[in-house]
Amino acid sequence: MKESPNAMMRNTLLISFVTLFVVFICVDSLFAQTHNPWTITPVSPLNTSGHDVPFGVDSSYVYLKQEGVHLRSPRVSNPALPGPPEKVSIVAIRDEAWDGLGEIQHVSIDEKRGLAVISARPYPGAPDYDLFISSTLPTSRFQKGETSILWSKAYPLVSLNSSSDEVYPQFIQGGLYFASNRNETDFDIFFAPRHLQWQSATVLDSPINSDSDDLSLVVLNDDEMYVCSNRTHSEGFDVYLLSRAKNETLATGFYLELTLDGNPVSGVEVKWVEPSGFNRGATIFEDTTDLQGFISLDELPSSRVLSMRIGSIDSPVIEGTVVRIMNADGEVVRSYAINSSGVFSVDFLPLDSIKDLDLSDLNDLSGLPSRYPPIYTLYFDLNISTPTSQSANQLELWWHDNAQDFIVKIREFALVLEGHADVTGTTDSNENLSQKRAVWFKEWLISKGVDSEQVITRGMGARFPVKHCPNLSEPFSDCPPEVHAVNRRVELRWEVL
Repeated sequence: MKESPNAMMRNTLLISFVTLFVVFICVDSLFAQTHNPWTITPVSPLNTSGHDVPFGVDSSYVYLKQEGVHLRSPRVSNPALPGPPEKVSIVAIRDEAWDGLGEIQHVSIDEKRGLAVISARPYPGAPDYDLFISSTLPTSRFQKGETSILWSKAYPLVSLNSSSDEVYPQFIQGGLYFASNRNETDFDIFFAPRHLQWQSATVLDSPINSDSDDLSLVVLNDDEMYVCSNRTHSEGFDVYLLSRAKNETLATGFYLELTLDGNPVSGVEVKWVEPSGFNRGATIFEDTTDLQGFISLDELPSSRVLSMRIGSIDSPVIEGTVVRIMNADGEVVRSYAINSSGVFSVDFLPLDSIKDLDLSDLNDLSGLPSRYPPIYTLYFDLNISTPTSQSANQLELWWHDNAQDFIVKIREFALVLEGHADVTGTTDSNENLSQKRAVWFKEWLISKGVDSEQVITRGMGARFPVKHCPNLSEPFSDCPPEVHAVNRRVELRWEVL
């Protein structure tokens, strides 16, 4: 380790804090895909003449430290141009169970699994930082009013530690990132996979590491990440964006229109965000309606489910505003109306799934988002958004037998309600009806005590039948009623993370 960078690093790592906003993206194979080259770009909005160290990320912000001050920068769809940083208060923790440790440099928490990885001096006055792991302890039955988290003793990750410094751990689903200067020349970033129980770590290749100091890595998604480095041999550490071309289908020719009483609505920001998983809420695509109320959807990822969001609590859209999605031929393929709240959010199905509504191509449901088998299926009458009386009665019996275990599991796993219609209606009516059916089921679950934040609804229209009409060329007039009946449904599933 060069003397001046090491001294600077030690001076900047004085505050013990916990990163409550960590990346939970499984990236075991992220760096093995060398066929698609990475590009590296300085992130100018985050860089100053001093030290700029990113240390965490959630769906809304990137967190960094500049000369000992903690900041957060709003995430946008273009990570090369994040929003202006603002000061943020990071709550420091020093659990009693960790009293044997010296100065704590950084803590990364996996709330899902109740684990913490700590970079700290092994004892007060120790010459270097090592990595330790701690787990949450169950609250004592004698402390019913206790709400704070109890942690176990911190155990050293012996196989990952060296006689040099191990700093800035990032505890993610696939394993653990950290930086170390064990090679005695500079800091490099290492990765220890979870499936090996963090028993070994591999130094990452270029361009993640360079011939200078590389202190931290914050993964945004499979194709974008921030790296903290002084690879330009500057006096301070800067933030760089590593990115590669995304391997997914992008929309071409589609556009969105906002109108109110037939007049265009301009200046409204529309976002598509990750609808679920550890990166839920992260912006994938965004734009603002022009003077004609239009937004081009070119470059919008078109082969996966995203959540479309229009309006906000601070800037609601007027009730009755109509949202239309149109293809290159001007045909309406989605239509929504904004209600009295002025805030609109809906799971937006893949655009490439609505270019062709030929039911004969839909025997294979692999085009749907990854999902678990249905927990329960509720059935509906023709053109009705409330279930049949028989199905509703069966639902009550099912709930009576399963509610206790179900409520417990919901505390850890979210639910998805997928509403479906038969093929007898128009595309627009089927979209709206299937969504209303899913909303009915959601409201029913809420009435039973389920947290609304734990339930996602999706209107699937008539694109994914469980049974097909015998005569696909005449599905409206030549199809048994029982086929339509089983397709009018809502399927309850656990959310796939």
